[in-house]
Amino acid sequence: MASPPVEICAIREMDAAEADQAHPVTVHGVVTYHDPTRYLSFIQDETAGIYVSLGPAQVRPGDLVEVNGVTGAGGVGRIIVTDRKSRTGIRVLRHGALPAPKLVGLEELRDATFDAQWVSTRATVESVTLDGDRAALELVSGNARLRAFIPGYTSLEALPRHLIGFPVEARGVLGADRARGTGAVCTTLDIPSIREIRIEPAAFAERFESCPVSTFEALFARDSLPRRESTRVQGRVTLAREGRGFFLNLYAGEHVHGTVFVQSAQPGAPGLGDWVDTVGVVERANGYRILQDAIFRVLSHGPAVDGIHVTDRGILTDDFHGHLIVTQGQIVETFPGLSESAWLARTGFGFVQVVLPRSSGRAPVRVLEPGTTVGITGILLRNPPTAGHFGEQGVGYQIQLRTSGDLTVLKAAPWWTVRRIGIAFGLAALVCAAALAWVYLLRKRVREQMETIRSQLEKAAVSEERTRIARELHDSLAQHLASITIQLDAVAVRLKTGEGDTQLLLETAREMAAHSMDQTRLAIWDLRSPTLARDGLVAAIHEVVQPLTEMWGAQLEVKLEGEVRRLGGWVENHLLRIVQEASSNALRHGSPTQIEIEACFSAEGLRVTIRDNGAGFHVLSPGALPVAHFGLRGMLERAKKIGGQLVLESEPGAGTMVSVWIPWRQTAGATVYSPSRAEAEFA
Repeated sequence: MASPPVEICAIREMDAAEADQAHPVTVHGVVTYHDPTRYLSFIQDETAGIYVSLGPAQVRPGDLVEVNGVTGAGGVGRIIVTDRKSRTGIRVLRHGALPAPKLVGLEELRDATFDAQWVSTRATVESVTLDGDRAALELVSGNARLRAFIPGYTSLEALPRHLIGFPVEARGVLGADRARGTGAVCTTLDIPSIREIRIEPAAFAERFESCPVSTFEALFARDSLPRRESTRVQGRVTLAREGRGFFLNLYAGEHVHGTVFVQSAQPGAPGLGDWVDTVGVVERANGYRILQDAIFRVLSHGPAVDGIHVTDRGILTDDFHGHLIVTQGQIVETFPGLSESAWLARTGFGFVQVVLPRSSGRAPVRVLEPGTTVGITGILLRNPPTAGHFGEQGVGYQIQLRTSGDLTVLKAAPWWTVRRIGIAFGLAALVCAAALAWVYLLRKRVREQMETIRSQLEKAAVSEERTRIARELHDSLAQHLASITIQLDAVAVRLKTGEGDTQLLLETAREMAAHSMDQTRLAIWDLRSPTLARDGLVAAIHEVVQPLTEMWGAQLEVKLEGEVRRLGGWVENHLLRIVQEASSNALRHGSPTQIEIEACFSAEGLRVTIRDNGAGFHVLSPGALPVAHFGLRGMLERAKKIGGQLVLESEPGAGTMVSVWIPWRQTAGATVYSPSRAEAEFA
């Protein structure tokens, strides 16, 4: 629990040894100075002031605070030390006015008598310089001198040099410390803000009275600048920035004759439309003349000045630098900053920087989408010093807005901005890349699967081929060899007994051996030829029969009708064997001059017909087969295996016709396909 508040004077009256014992204390007082960057803070109650180590606490001059800490001896006077890591060491009770200062002569402030006290003194400002992040003022009164410091200055342009040469009343806290080495007491006046320095009214008025009002021609039409001497102008305010200055319209009668920027750190700022009297020194900045280190006074209030509507051609013929203008543009980019909001806009006269300082009292400006059409009202500047910060070639103009209301949206940006189009293209590119990658991976996977399937099919084909060859050998060659053996055994018996004619038996055995040789040759050919699987039945028929007809000197004609269908491999193989057997028999036994093979694909099935114009032979009945003709028997058996019907028609001298009919119901695997190149040649 905090101890009851004590008066500051009671702490200051402690001797160094007692204060150094770190007695816990609680005090109530008004913050008279606070510079967190230097850990320099003072508070004062009705009895005295004292240094307090507030650190970076969020307080400001005028705050009534409660401080809990411990006493310390200090370098010159007693101090209060708080825990800088804890927020319980200080509590803001309310904000109010600073206490009335004690008026003290400058000579009396040269020692530590008024250490940490809120005082007021009168002196003349001899010089103003920059000391780190604060303004350093040299105060002079008679033979006495004292340095005063004001925090919050970071540039030479912002220094309050308008105070130079003026007698002023300055209010601040006297800070006392001991010099290193000598131990002598050194004092400074720590002033919380520029508002605590007041120029004496008589001297302020006398500065205006001693300087005549200059006209625009007299002031700015000279080729050379005047010597650093006071120059006075009057005009109407078009834009004002407190602590920095304002723009004035200078008039010749009722017409604007020119403009000037008045740089002034004087506290307060004139209002828009105010008629202002100002005195300063003429200088040159960015190629234009300004009134620097000026003081001003408001003579009268008036309405805000209307801007000049600038046309595209007008900006090229007249110099509108410093004038309040009204124009339109299209936002290219937004540059939100800590100290100002800025936009890059494209207007009829080029790229323009649009700037609005984000000072206190102005709400943050929203970010505008590129492509937004806006109305712009503000002060036009040519060759702005910050042109290079926008990263855009050809930026030669800047428009300074008065308020956020000077930038109005006339037409919202289209949804498809360059940025969004770029994002859309980027996403589309990513999707395309992902799709291509997926397609690549899918194709790779398909290739792998196809390779696996191909390998399995090759293995299956080898196994099927082995099974087929074994079946062929068993069904044809083995049976034929067994029949030949039987015939030869019969011949051997007849030779022993001498009974019967052996010539017929030997002829039958010879015919069976020849047929076996044909079947063996067919099996070997079918094993090696890829035509049937690659090009289909018709192409394979032509490849098999053509060499036979050429060898026997006959003509071959292959016909194709209907929509070609592929049958199962084993069905097509049996059909090919039937055609080959029928053609071979015709050429060997009938000596034809022409063989015609026709494959007719219909809606019900497939009919393959082999015709020749050879010798022919006698058939007992239509469709009947000779009993002893092994080749014809083999064709019949093959037709039955594939669910087909084989018909034989022949007459002596009229040739032979073998026809095989296969209905589709017997070949469920039949599929329609486009004819191969080889088949198309026969169609």
